[in-house]
This record gives sequence, C-alpha cells and structure tokens, in this order.
Amino acid sequence: MGERVTAFFDIDGTLGWTDPVSREQMGDGERKLSPAPSPAVADAIKRFVARGNRAFICTGRAPQDVHSQMAALPFSGMACLAGAYVRVEDRVLRDAALPAEVLTCVDAVLSQTGMGALLESTRGSVDVRGGAAGTHQPSPANVGEALRLIPGGRVHKVVLPTSAAKAVAERLSGVVGLSVTGLELGNSEVGLSENCKCDAVKAILDYLGDAGATYGFGDSENDLSLFEQVDVSVAMGNAAPAVREAATYVTDTVGNDGVATALARLCLI
Repeated sequence: MGERVTAFFDIDGTLGWTDPVSREQMGDGERKLSPAPSPAVADAIKRFVARGNRAFICTGRAPQDVHSQMAALPFSGMACLAGAYVRVEDRVLRDAALPAEVLTCVDAVLSQTGMGALLESTRGSVDVRGGAAGTHQPSPANVGEALRLIPGGRVHKVVLPTSAAKAVAERLSGVVGLSVTGLELGNSEVGLSENCKCDAVKAILDYLGDAGATYGFGDSENDLSLFEQVDVSVAMGNAAPAVREAATYVTDTVGNDGVATALARLCLI
C-alpha cells in the first residue's frame, strides 16, 4: 500500500447525474436531492477509502440535500454550498452565511421582477415565489416568509434566474463582495465571493496538515478553483471544455462511471 492520498469529489456531473429537465418534474423533496451514486462509483469510493485514503465531497449543494446513499459513503467530510460550509468529520471549519443586506436585496429584486429563487442553507433549502423556475408551488411569497422555514434563519447561497442574480450583484457592488456562477436552465447562484471550492479545499488541507498527494474530480467551471488546490486534477468526459483543458487527466463520462475508471487507472483502488 502506497502513501495515503486525499481526493475531493464534486457531485452533480461527477459522482452522479440527474437530468435537470427531468428533475424539475419531480416532487419537492426528491427534486432538491443530489443524484445517488451508481453501484460502480459507490464501490470505487469504498475501495479508495479502504486503502487508507481520505475522500471529501466538494459541492455547491446544501449538506441536507446530499442524497442519503451518497452521504452514507465513507467520506471524511464535505465542502458544501460552494465553500460556505466546510466540515471534517465532526469539526466545522467554516459556516459563512449571507449577510442580511444580501437577502433584503434578493427580496427586492424578486418583488420587482416577479421572479423566484431557491434559498440554500446548512439546514436545507426553501423555494421563494415558486423557486427559480417559478413553478414550485405552494411556496413562500417572499424571503421573510421563507426564512421562517429555515431553522436559525441563515442562508448561505441563493439560486435565481441569471438576470436577477446579476441585478443583485450590481446593486450590492462595493457593499458586499458577491460571486455569480452560471448553472443550468438559465439560472445562476449568488454567494459571497470568498466562498469558493478553492478556499474550502485549502481550509481542509490546512486542517489536515499531512494530506499526502491531492486529487480533485469535477466537471463544471466552478471546479476550476478546486483544481487550483490539488496536485492532480481529473475532469469528467462530460466536463465543460475549459475544465477538460485545465485538467491533468480526463476520464470517462459520469454516465459511464468516470470516477471509478479514473481511480482505477490512477492506481488508487
């Protein structure tokens, strides 16, 4: 057995996949869950950890929205909500919620445009005005009502139509540093600029001290910041062109269990 290594895995498009159009037709609880891993990918993660290695989830999703079959795998922790929440075992390293002025601005933009949003937190996610698609009813009519459904009333990230996301960032320019990251179906997520996969992974590596060689697996452009912090970057075959170009190694697609293929070819299982 070689030196222990540490790997970070994105979820959607990497460890698993749910077609976003089909997902919009699902019931509220199922729609908000991440995909489950395939048997081959689940087995590969188990074998990877059984060799003494560490595996971490690195996702934009909320912790409570990670599918139970995914969360049950032997991960040593997770970086969630695009880096706003970071945990190693039972130790929380980061829990950075959006300040009140961001939520006030989001509420104003939604009211003026008639659009909806998804508020994401460490305690789950709640739709406002039908969610980003506007179709998820019944749901709270404004941000204030939605916050009462989230224990603690803290929000770490907001998903809304891209035009509304840009409006929020423009209105708060010079007041709060925000990032706007494009998603599928014409939506974008808004979060604090300092919350990113790069800083989340760095926090974990600093905490571990001796992480060994590091690997990062991803498919989207928000995974480029993850790639900055690891020794070996692995892009999925279905990854965006810029992600494949930046990667050390390109594996098979998520539909063909590319994570399992990469772990085997890199002699990590």
